[in-house]
Amino acid sequence: MFADPQHRLIAFTRLLAVSVLCCLAFSWRLWVSRPHYPLVPLFEFVPALAFPFDYVLLGWLVVLLLGVVYQPRCRLLITLVLGTFGLLFVQDQSRLWPSFYQFSFLFLLLASNRRVDGAAGDQRVLASMRFVFAMVFFWGGVQKLNPYFFYEEFPWFVEPVTRLWPLATPVLPHIAVAAALFEMTIGVGLLTRRLRGAALGGAVLMNLLIFFCIGPLRDNWNNSSWMWGMTVAAQTWVLFFRAPPFSFRTMFAAPALHNVPQWLAVILIGFLPVLNNINRWDSALSFNVYSGNVDYAEIHMRPGVVDRLPDEIAALVHVRFGGAVLVPNEWSRRVFHANTYPETRVFKALFRAVCDYLPEGSAALYVREKAGWFFPKRIDRYELNGARGVELSDAGVSPPDA
Repeated sequence: MFADPQHRLIAFTRLLAVSVLCCLAFSWRLWVSRPHYPLVPLFEFVPALAFPFDYVLLGWLVVLLLGVVYQPRCRLLITLVLGTFGLLFVQDQSRLWPSFYQFSFLFLLLASNRRVDGAAGDQRVLASMRFVFAMVFFWGGVQKLNPYFFYEEFPWFVEPVTRLWPLATPVLPHIAVAAALFEMTIGVGLLTRRLRGAALGGAVLMNLLIFFCIGPLRDNWNNSSWMWGMTVAAQTWVLFFRAPPFSFRTMFAAPALHNVPQWLAVILIGFLPVLNNINRWDSALSFNVYSGNVDYAEIHMRPGVVDRLPDEIAALVHVRFGGAVLVPNEWSRRVFHANTYPETRVFKALFRAVCDYLPEGSAALYVREKAGWFFPKRIDRYELNGARGVELSDAGVSPPDA
């Protein structure tokens, strides 16, 4: 299919740029300032770009990506794309979705390519990218090996399938176990010679199933997620179809200093996701998606204060059991078609933004922390305490309507 590594890398680079453009089209509001949903900078001293400069920066990124499509071997364009993403991530950590985290890492590997290395350099970058893709599948499967995925998330996720082909409820958890192991096996198989063909076919089929379950046939429930899945399917095919066997020797063929991006891939993509299972590494950076086991939050408030909220937020508040509840996931899906970045520090920022409109003491944040390998889920209650910010007021509690 590809005459040599250079042609494969050029095709992949163009596909990567187009993939990012497609994902940006579905989530463009994530990349500009919003009137109510707050930006959550990685560092407090980082200022947010105000209108119209936020749109200018997004437009600049789009122009750079179009430039990469036209000139896929231009290292300057690739480096500028990487730098622009870095600036956008620092301004708002909510943008660090697994999709854009993976895309940015791929641009980092592309930026490490040296023309002087010729075909060997192209092979090194391609091998590094194959490692990244394999680890994304592997860790995606590992994170699903939990009872919340087996008994809750998976039955909900495959509802479009079970409506067409009804399955007995007791059977679904067993299929869920097989699905998680299957995704792990795809990751391992992509790096082997014998299993690569089956793993490649499995990767494409899995992402087609994701499209069926949460795409247009489910009222476009999560456009950003299924679009990422479809781009991953295409990218995986270009990277692995009739490709040479993977080897770490090829991946680390450059001089030591030029292997820094490869070592970052091994550490950040290959190793650190394991820490998510003891809640010491973010779920989004561990490719922990649709596992049924990520941090989840609700903002509870007195019903009488809902009318103080802007219409955009008030329309999402549910009044139940004598209280009013705002679910951040519903808010983020309304704003930029994806779930909230599932970490307590982001939930706190959203809670502070809501409390700006409410009387003091009229609302509380409940965060259900994900389970780890050695501890179960728990719910913590937070309150806004004036200048001291959001503080934990009670640990291990239940929300009032639980």
